Amino acid sequence: MAASVFAVSDFMSKLDNKGSYAKRNRFTVEITKPISMASTVQPSTIDFLVKTVSFPARTLGTTTYRSTGKFALEVPYEMTEEPIDITFLGTNDWTARTFWNDWIDHIQSVDSYNMNYYKDFIGTVKISVYDETEMGAGSPTHQVTLHEAWPKTIGAIELGWESAELVDFDVSIAYSWWTAGAAAATSSGMNNTFAVSRGATSSRTRSSRTKSSRKSKATISGPGGAELAALLRN
Repeated sequence: MAASVFAVSDFMSKLDNKGSYAKRNRFTVEITKPISMASTVQPSTIDFLVKTVSFPARTLGTTTYRSTGKFALEVPYEMTEEPIDITFLGTNDWTARTFWNDWIDHIQSVDSYNMNYYKDFIGTVKISVYDETEMGAGSPTHQVTLHEAWPKTIGAIELGWESAELVDFDVSIAYSWWTAGAAAATSSGMNNTFAVSRGATSSRTRSSRTKSSRKSKATISGPGGAELAALLRN
């Protein structure tokens, strides 16, 4: 019994039941620019130039709940969304960099220096991964959608006489929230072609809070301490 647990054949059988390994190089990125943004470059013409991209992380901000004595409990009070980086290959027509410069200019005009309205400069970024097999090549197995996305930073490009390496550059993408889902067609209002379980995979989930019948006299330190103390008193 113990031998079968560590058998290679048993491991490979279980792995095959889960669709085998997921590989890093089977991905696509689909960018949707703001409707009001004017640019000579369409995002569909530069999507294939994406060299690397990452799925977004999840981070919970925490504060310290103190009861009596030396007892301290770290508890979460907010979720933060960290920007992701997309690396683009450079081409001699510089269309990829032109597109992102146009988006930055759309956020704040270089002529008037006026900031645009938030709702007018946000777009969408979809990151899809695919099965290695030919059958699954046209149907993503997983997709993450960044909602209300916009470019926060366009990275510098270092040039030099001593280097003959290919040019690439990073774009840091900020967003409000993200959703993830498995392959299943849907007619979502967010123009997402994947079924999304917001309760399990969305970064914007609502937690239900129950009121405690006990009154707590504990002191709370750290950011958000006052809010948490008020919640515990209810």
